[in-house]
Amino acid sequence: MAHKSQCLGLSMALIMMAATWATMVSAESYQKFLREHVDYPTTQVPDDQHYCDLMMQRRKMATSSYCKHLNTFLHVDTAQIQAVCGQAGEPTTGDLRESDASFPLTVCHLQRGSWAPDCRYNGTYGIERIIITCVDGFPVHLQTEVPNY
Repeated sequence: MAHKSQCLGLSMALIMMAATWATMVSAESYQKFLREHVDYPTTQVPDDQHYCDLMMQRRKMATSSYCKHLNTFLHVDTAQIQAVCGQAGEPTTGDLRESDASFPLTVCHLQRGSWAPDCRYNGTYGIERIIITCVDGFPVHLQTEVPNY
């Protein structure tokens, strides 16, 4: 009988560890999402033309050895983005949800011919809906923007 209770205890411990690991992964993914995609209030720069250059460096997506090719910064508070994972968004495919509202954002494109360590970006400002991946009610990946037509 002791063997069954030991197995049950071990099984419960493994389930708890798996749940803890999944929570840690979700929290880590959410923090990465915030670092890579949320800039609210919008960072003020002396020259708007260099917003993307500055932000990509500050957020460690443009380094001495790597230039991320494309990134979007959302200029809205985290509560509004997180709400897309609930009532403020509609399910699309799998864990993807499309926002009901449009958000101010800046899309940063790596300039052609730009290489690390001198990553240079062109930024495009817009107000668009977004499609995000949600895990446990939190955004973890910005899939795309949806132009308003």
